[in-house]
Amino acid sequence: MLEHQIKTLNRKERTHRLCTRGAMLESHLPHPESVTDGQVSTILKVLFCRSDTKRLVEQVLAENWKEDAE
Repeated sequence: MLEHQIKTLNRKERTHRLCTRGAMLESHLPHPESVTDGQVSTILKVLFCRSDTKRLVEQVLAENWKEDAE
């Protein structure tokens, strides 16, 4: 029963995270209702292939790991 509760909590946390981050993404699109899922995927693929984006992600992750280690 405890395992079921843990799985449920993890699923709820993930669902909340996906909804929150999806809303963040939509807030940066001028007309999100006009963009298809495939187009959003293409935009994200291009953005995450950029070297400056990769550096930013690496920097953010390094900062998080540093904070976790403290």
